[in-house]
Amino acid sequence: MSNFDMASYNRQGKLFTACNQTGATVTLINTSTATGFILSNPWGSGKKLVMSHGMFTYTTVPAAAAGLWWCLSIAPSQTAHTGTTAIAIYGADGSGATTVSVARAYSASTTPNLPVYTRAIGYSPTTPATTGGLTFQDYIEGALVLVPGAYVQVSYITTAPVGITSMSWVEVPA
Repeated sequence: MSNFDMASYNRQGKLFTACNQTGATVTLINTSTATGFILSNPWGSGKKLVMSHGMFTYTTVPAAAAGLWWCLSIAPSQTAHTGTTAIAIYGADGSGATTVSVARAYSASTTPNLPVYTRAIGYSPTTPATTGGLTFQDYIEGALVLVPGAYVQVSYITTAPVGITSMSWVEVPA
């Protein structure tokens, strides 16, 4: 049993979720022009975003093997993301789209700095259509936290995946 009590946070209105609504090409780590899924905790938010659960599912069968990663910003930054394409954030309690969350979610963003590989999500084999491996779940349960000015994105090694990413997080005082 996990010590990360999502149900309790959800009842308190502190659990949020965001998800791409169409497949997006994930960007390689060494660029600040990111696509796929980016979750940002703006500088001065006064909150920490405690990652709960993340998931990636391919919408296009990959042509070759790929490793998927959660990548965190190399350091918090006061600089805001630019060139963004927003993704709606929802209360995980089913209350609908929300403006209560301090987080910002994007399917495209120019990030203030480069990210670093932080936590593996999964690996798709060379022949995923015959061997499986097209959906990856990660029960993060607080192992990753975004302080104000930090962000997390999905990145890859080897072959650029196309898919949908979802993320749930809890917002707590910084």
